[in-house]
Formats: sequence, structure tokens, C-alpha cells
Amino acid sequence: MAKTRRPTLSSAPFRASLTVILALAVFIGIFWIINEYQTYQESIANIQQNYKELYQTRAREEANSVLDFIEQRRSQADLRIENELRVKVQSAYTIASHIYRMYREEKDMLQLRSMVAEILRPIRWDNGLGYYFAGRIEEDVIDLFANDPLLEGQSLCQLKDQTGKPVALNIVKMLKEKGAGIFRHKHMEDDSTSKCFPGITFVKYFQPFDWYIGAGISSAAMEKNLQEEILATVQDIQFGGDGHILCFRFDGTIISHQNKNFIGRSVTDLTDIEGKTYGQTLLKTGLENSSGGYVLYRSAKMYPDEGQQRLSFIKAYPEWNWILAADISMDAMAKAIHDETLTYTAISFKNVFIFIGLFAIAVLLLLSMTYYHSIKIKHGISLFTDFFRKAAHTQVKIQDTDLAFSEFEDLGRLANAMVDDRIEKERILHRDELRLDTLLQLGSMDEFDINDKYDFVLHRIVQITGSTRGYIALVNHAQTHTTLCSQVTIGLGQVGLSPDDDSINPRRLADSGLIGSCIRQQKVCIVNDGDKTNPDAYPYSQKIERRVDVPISNNNQVVLVAGVCNSSKDYDNSDVRQMTMLLEGMWLHVLKTCSEKEMANLERQIIAISEEERSKIGRDLHDDLGSHLSGVEILSKVLQQRLETHAPKEAGQLSTIRDLIREAIEKTRWLSRGLYPVHVIEHGLEAAIEELVAEIEQLYPVHCRLSFDRRAEPLASNIAPHVYYIIREALFNAARHGRPDTIRIIILRHDNRLSVTIIDDGQGIPEQGRKKGLGLHTMQYRAKAIGATLDIRPGDNNGTLVTLYGEVFS
Repeated sequence: MAKTRRPTLSSAPFRASLTVILALAVFIGIFWIINEYQTYQESIANIQQNYKELYQTRAREEANSVLDFIEQRRSQADLRIENELRVKVQSAYTIASHIYRMYREEKDMLQLRSMVAEILRPIRWDNGLGYYFAGRIEEDVIDLFANDPLLEGQSLCQLKDQTGKPVALNIVKMLKEKGAGIFRHKHMEDDSTSKCFPGITFVKYFQPFDWYIGAGISSAAMEKNLQEEILATVQDIQFGGDGHILCFRFDGTIISHQNKNFIGRSVTDLTDIEGKTYGQTLLKTGLENSSGGYVLYRSAKMYPDEGQQRLSFIKAYPEWNWILAADISMDAMAKAIHDETLTYTAISFKNVFIFIGLFAIAVLLLLSMTYYHSIKIKHGISLFTDFFRKAAHTQVKIQDTDLAFSEFEDLGRLANAMVDDRIEKERILHRDELRLDTLLQLGSMDEFDINDKYDFVLHRIVQITGSTRGYIALVNHAQTHTTLCSQVTIGLGQVGLSPDDDSINPRRLADSGLIGSCIRQQKVCIVNDGDKTNPDAYPYSQKIERRVDVPISNNNQVVLVAGVCNSSKDYDNSDVRQMTMLLEGMWLHVLKTCSEKEMANLERQIIAISEEERSKIGRDLHDDLGSHLSGVEILSKVLQQRLETHAPKEAGQLSTIRDLIREAIEKTRWLSRGLYPVHVIEHGLEAAIEELVAEIEQLYPVHCRLSFDRRAEPLASNIAPHVYYIIREALFNAARHGRPDTIRIIILRHDNRLSVTIIDDGQGIPEQGRKKGLGLHTMQYRAKAIGATLDIRPGDNNGTLVTLYGEVFS
């Protein structure tokens, strides 16, 4: 049966409108073709054109004059900033040269760089907006960045401008070609608070340090000051009697207006005498017309000539996101038009009444014909309204038999396609959420075995791809053997491999089935029509309808292969993308875990080696230098006794020498104890700390209070020295930097748990010192070496609280 051709939605209103428009055209043509009306229109047009051209020219000239003034002031400001930066860099270059000449024989290069950096760091100019920065080119290290010290020590390649682009290559290239120069980059609107690379810099190469020395200043902040000066000038500009300049930003915020009450408000709030917002038109014209445009409106109550027509020439200044409007009154043109209108009012008045009557008849015809079609259209719209109301929560679709117009049929097909697309996007979103959740949970599984992590990731891959089975296999470095490390079967509830399973043993690549095939091809394998070309389906045992195998490479070598099979839908690139991102995230997690374990081992080795070297130096001081000084003291005593009879004066001088030798012996003994804690091992931790307390009180004006749990068993010889050195470093830091009156040391022991607390009432350690001090890093290493935790924080009442706690074994 042939389908009935329905009328189109566009043709129904057209038929009705055509009848009415033809009728109106006839009636309007009868009256408005009259010669008097044409003459009136031409006269008014001529008046408007002449006056309008005059006002447009004046408004455009005033706006262009303001823009020229802005460009002139910006050029002057840029030249001043460049000269100032050159002078600042030359001053810094002179300081570096002077420090290098004076101290290059006494200090190494690192100390010289540090001296220059600390001299330049506090120097600021232009109300704190200008600052210095410096760094090494060949080693790619930032040594000074006064505006953001956290960047010091990082790579220059990590330094970016406000647009996120790296600036390292441009600076290095410029220095190698010229040795010095000005460097600029684009900036954001509010980079005055940004801690990125400054907007305008002058950089010069200092060869003795292999340094680039630069002075920078935020171009946005300087331009902000310049903008405020220009706005103050624009505020007072007047022309043509009551003409003025209006300035606002691209977002509509008014920044200059003859009525200061409007500054800070949106330009879209400006209304004419009728209450209409002509400000929106001003903003739109400035944004869309790069060469400028004109806007006509009638003045509101804020102008003396209330209700008069005004003309504005609007032109954007995109460098600052400004829009300037030169506003002038069209009072003379309005008066001329008014006079001309009075002449033709009498002629037009009677025609208006006739036109109104005929127009009313035409409107009635139009409404009558439109009413019928509006009923049909309303029914179709109601169907779509109900559809969109239900489509957000259900999968309802529109039936073609319910629609009256062909356009509605097209919309119905599009709406049904939208429902299908929403269902597909929800499925993709669910897969992405599941993948992200997997990676997040993987990051918190530090205490789980690596095989458990493999099983967890593979189970999620099988869920995401809608598969029934999957595997993960590792590849050895020589690319000759594979090892199956995880296998999941949804129907059987199998997750992971049994220790007794033979498949966990390594296999040769040739015997690895699908795994080996994927490694040899080194690309993703997608099969959706049954795998008839590969008879060896290892590691699968059942029939395979569809499968996908994804290799993951590291340094151009395949490190693992993962695959899934028998999904209800064909596999595609979206499945490969999900699997690849999950597997790469898992592999990076595995590499990170291995690196952390290796780092911990290296730290323990470093501590052990340093302890051995300290002990060796301490023993040499005690056994060699100490014994040698003691022998010298004995010989001096014998010589003094002989001289007391024959040369009393020389004997007194020799007594002074003996005192100095005894002082050197005592200092050697204290130094050897600090390096080699033999007293800790021989006399115990408590006795060693009591001697340490006495040493602290002798060296610094501080009182120490020691509380020691004597009921506990002594600590092991491999643990006690670490605890001693941690306490020693904490006490010296508190006495040296905190300047306290009292330091409390509390040592408690319960079973295998050790707790050491050191509290002082001093000034505390600065935040920067807590993060970067070498001694504090060594304390952390020692705590890790004995399996304890070290915590350093400000005390409740000023001072510093150091806590060492954890399980240790005697």
C-alpha cells in the first residue's frame, strides 16, 4: 500500500501567510505609493544621512585618538621596563663577577653560586613586582627563583609561562646565539599572582658559573598600573559639548564612565529612555566588529538632554580586552527630523486610520487560517514534549503513526537515534568509571601481593570488555619465555591461578599459543569471526568465538600480554583502548613498587657504609691521635718538672702548653665519641645520653631534663647507635636553632615498642629547615633503618616536638 504523502510543516504556515501577505501587499501598495509619503521618506533619509555622517566621523576620530594615546603610553612603558631590566641584570652580573674574583680561590663553585643567589634573592623593585632568577645551563638546574623558591633545584624544562608552554629552549637558544637578550611571552589576565615565568625578562650568560642570570617582571601587573593611569585620563575627556568616552571590558564590566556610579557595573545594565538595554548592543558590536561599529539609542535620565538620540562609535582594543565607545548627542538631527515630520503629519494621519482598518481585516484572515494548523502542530509538539520528559529515565521511542507532518517524522527519527546514542554513551561512561576506579584502588593496594594485583586488574578488564575469560602473561627480558601470572573465568568463578597449576611454569615462546603469536607480531590481535588460523589456543581450553590480545611494551620490548575472549559483542578499538590504559597503569604501578623497594635497600646500604666510615674515623681519632696527644702531654710534664728548678719562667710557659694539649685531648675524646659511639655499646644508651646532656649544657645556655625507663632491657647494639644519633641530632638542632630554656628527653620502652620524645620551649625550627635540612634527612634514614617512625612538628606552646616510635627488638 502506497504511503500517504503528508503536508510539510513549513508549507502549512506558508499557505496561510501567503494569502494574508498578498492581501496586505495590495492594501499597503494602494496607500503608501502616494508621492507625498515617498517625498517624506526621502527628505527624512537625507537629513538623517547628512547628520549621521557628520556625527559618525566625529565619534570615530575621538575613539581613534584615544586608541592612539593608549598605544603611545604602552610603547613608552615597554621601553622603560626593558631599560630597567637591562640595568638590573648588569648589576647582578657585576655582583657575580665580583664574588667570583674575590672568593674563587677560597670556595668551590657551588658555594660561590649560593653566595650570589642569597645576595640577589631579597632584591625587588617596582613595588615588589620585579625579581631575579638564575640557573645552570648544562646541568639544567634552577639555582635561584626569588618569586617562587620551591622551583629552585628543579629542571629549567619544567619552568613554563602562563600559557603552559616551556620556556627553556627559547632562553637557552637565545643565550647561545647572542649571550643576552629580552624574552617575552603571552600572559594571562591576572598573572600578577602567578608563580610561573615572568612576562618580560632580560637574560644574560655568566660563563664562570655556567649561569643564565635574569631579571623578570610581570607584564600584566605593569600593564594594570598603566591601565589605571590611562583610565584616569579617559575619565576627563569631553568633546562636542556633551560627548564623552565610555570604556568597558569584554565581559561587559564598565571601567570608565562620566557618571562614576556606573563604574564596576555591567554595560548590559545601561538602558535608554524606554527602559531598553542598549548596553547589550554596545557589547555585541565591540566584540563582533574588529574595525568598529555604530550604535544609536535615546538617552536616559543620566543625561541633561533626556530623551534625545545619541550615537556611539564602538571599537575594541583586544590587547587589553577593552572596548571603547565615543558617545555624542544627535540633538540637531532630531530637531530637523521633528520639523520635517510635522509637515507630513497631516497628510499621513488620515491614511493611517484607513491602513489600520484594512490591516485588522488581514490579521483576522491570518489568524483564522493559522488556527487550524496550530492545532495540528500543537498535537505534534505534545508528542515530543512527552517523549523528552520520559526519555531521561526510560528508553521510550516515538512511533511514526502518531505524527502529522513529515518534519516531525524526521525529528522522531533523530530523537530515537538520540536515545540509542545516550544508551551507548552511558555504557562507555560506565566502562571509563570502572577503569578509573580500578586504577585508584590499585594505588591503595600497597600491602597486597603482586599476584593479587594481577588478578584484580584482570578481573576488571574482563568486566569492562564484557568477556567470559581472560589472562595476563609476563615476558622475560630475552623475549624467549612467557609466564602466565593470572587467569579469570567468569562462569566458573575462577580468579587467579592455583600454586599447583602447571600453567604458572615458564613456557618457550613457540609453545605459548596466542601469547607467543601476539609477541611475535608485536601488535594488537582482534578476532571476531572465530580463530581458525591458530589451532593452538593456549591459554584457553574452550572454543573461542571472539578474542582480543594486547601487548604492552617498555623500552621497545614486550613486557606483558593480556587477552580476553568470548564477549557477547564484537571487540573493537574502544576495548583495546580500555585494556591498554589499564595495563599500562598497572605496569607503571609495578615499576613504581619495585623502584621504591630498591630505593629502601639503597638507603639502608648508605647508612651502613656511613656508619662504618664514622666508626673508622672515630677509632682513628681515639686510638691514634688521642694516644699521640697523651704521649706529648706526658713528655711535656717531664720537661716541666726538669725546668722548674733551672728555668721557672720557661716552666710556666710549658704549663700553658700542657693545658692546651689537655684541652686538645678532651676535644678529641668528645669528637671521637660523636663519630664512633663506643660508649653507647660499652656503657649503654642511658649513660651515653647522660653524657650527651652534659655536653649540651656545657656548650649552650640550656637546661636538659632526662626521663629514662630503666626497667626495659637494653637495646641491641645495631639499634642503640641509631637511636643515640637521632637524639643527638635533635638536641643539637633544638639548642642551636631554637634557643630554648629547657629541653625534655623522655625515653619509654614497653615490650618491643620504643618511644622517644624530645620537647623544647624555644623558637622552633623554620618550615624550610624541616624540609631541606641534611641532618633531618639523616634522622629519617636512621629511623627507617631500625623500622621506626620519626615525626617532627611544632610544639603546643612554641618550640619543637620530635617523636620516634616503633617496634624494635633487643
